[in-house]
Amino acid sequence: MTAPRFRSLLVVDAEGFSKHPDARLPALHTEIREALDAACEASGLGEVWRSADFRQSTGDGILAVLPHEATPALVHPFTDRLQDVLAGAARRLRADGLRLRLRVALHVGLVDDQHPVTAGIATATNDVSRLLDSDPLRAALGGSDPDVTFAALIVSAEVFDTYVRGGHVVALPPSRFTQVRAKVKQFDRPAYLYVPVPSAKQAAETPALTAKPPAPSGVSINGVTLSGDGNQNVIGSWTGGDIRQERA
Repeated sequence: MTAPRFRSLLVVDAEGFSKHPDARLPALHTEIREALDAACEASGLGEVWRSADFRQSTGDGILAVLPHEATPALVHPFTDRLQDVLAGAARRLRADGLRLRLRVALHVGLVDDQHPVTAGIATATNDVSRLLDSDPLRAALGGSDPDVTFAALIVSAEVFDTYVRGGHVVALPPSRFTQVRAKVKQFDRPAYLYVPVPSAKQAAETPALTAKPPAPSGVSINGVTLSGDGNQNVIGSWTGGDIRQERA
């Protein structure tokens, strides 16, 4: 029996994955894998990523268990490089009828990543999955411009306190993170959100309405409207008041 070891847990999933046609899902999953490969390579994590003992497909994403020493680089520059890779692929994917934006969650904890049957099963794995499903992370992408923001990261309080606030993520100060509350089922903990390229979704323009002229007021007789200032009185051939005639 192998013993759990302190590990970094990274999980990503694609926004709107199931909105694509069923026949295109394998190709989109391949794009996710290639984006992660490229972002890890650009972050100096290429060998760590390739040699990971545990990497599992989640259908619309990937769950990976990596050495805890990789945690600072997974916070930064990995998320920024993932944003760059996805932005660079966006036009090509759109031309092929695909869109790819990724939510990323990062946590640390004890996990067995080598057991032949139960590798990856741990409280830490459940926790990072809850972070990924939390509303603040979903809103970070859902409320952003889909042509500008392609990746958003949420990290657990443990990652933030130890690696970010602790100064191990040198190029990314704590002020770049927003504290949020991650609440999913019984999971309810503080977490920290980082978006490399933030943006806001543009509201749809409402077409201007052409104002209709006010309907004429007054008395209408045989298609002729009599109106004017004050009261209008029409009795037989006698009229009283300030009268103007308008033919309908």
